[in-house]
Amino acid sequence: MNWLQAAVLGVIQGLTEFLPVSSSGHLVLGARFVGLPSPGLSYSIWVHIGTALATIVMLQADIRWLTKSLFAPETEHSRSRGLTIIGYLIVASVPAAVVGLVLGDLVEAAFSSIVVASLGLVATGCVLQTTRKNARPAKAYSEPNDTLPTVTFRKAFIAGVSQAIAVIPGISRSGTTITAGLLSGMSREDAARFSFLLSLPAVFGSALLDVGSALAAGVPVVTTHGLIGCLVAFITGLFALGFVLKTVRQGELWKFSYYCWAVGICSLVLALFRD
Repeated sequence: MNWLQAAVLGVIQGLTEFLPVSSSGHLVLGARFVGLPSPGLSYSIWVHIGTALATIVMLQADIRWLTKSLFAPETEHSRSRGLTIIGYLIVASVPAAVVGLVLGDLVEAAFSSIVVASLGLVATGCVLQTTRKNARPAKAYSEPNDTLPTVTFRKAFIAGVSQAIAVIPGISRSGTTITAGLLSGMSREDAARFSFLLSLPAVFGSALLDVGSALAAGVPVVTTHGLIGCLVAFITGLFALGFVLKTVRQGELWKFSYYCWAVGICSLVLALFRD
């Protein structure tokens, strides 16, 4: 991998991690049709850190509120609600963790299949299209004084199950979790913010596992290419996350379905003809 390839992969990761078009699916397709190299362990660690930092920056108001509610709450209600939201995030993270532990080998094998990634993108398009008539009217967003008011245990768990399904290449994590939130009854704002907060435990957990694997294999954790990817993924991730939040607030998430269908169908046809 050279520095230009590292930057290109960082752009792909930063944009598609947040846009509801599946980062995993695009990496599979990029490796097959464009000849992009497969990201190594150290590179994957750093691009995930880059997108996680972008999430923290964009959702700093929610994270600051949660932190304050735990360590310096203004009221008992603030402490209670903060603990509740953190509990929801933990519960919603369990399904994906279980799938990763139990079906890890199958998931890894799926990343070598262009057909799986293509069909996954088509399925993502179908999922996104369901938001066209089911999104609640958006409310103006302001600094949270009671974070994620429309999120409940049931809705959080549904979002968590959808995140577990999104381990399949081509299935968008952000697209499925936001859609699940909307269809379960969350407001547009809460569905988007909960989805991206939910990504943080998964991303940091994955990064820690990759660090352990890299150390065990004697692979250097810090590399120049990894740092380039981290910086590029952070910058492009900020742009993509802001764009998605605006799109969800406007009730236009479904428009991404046409892109997913086009890329999924074209890549499937190309794969069949090339094979």
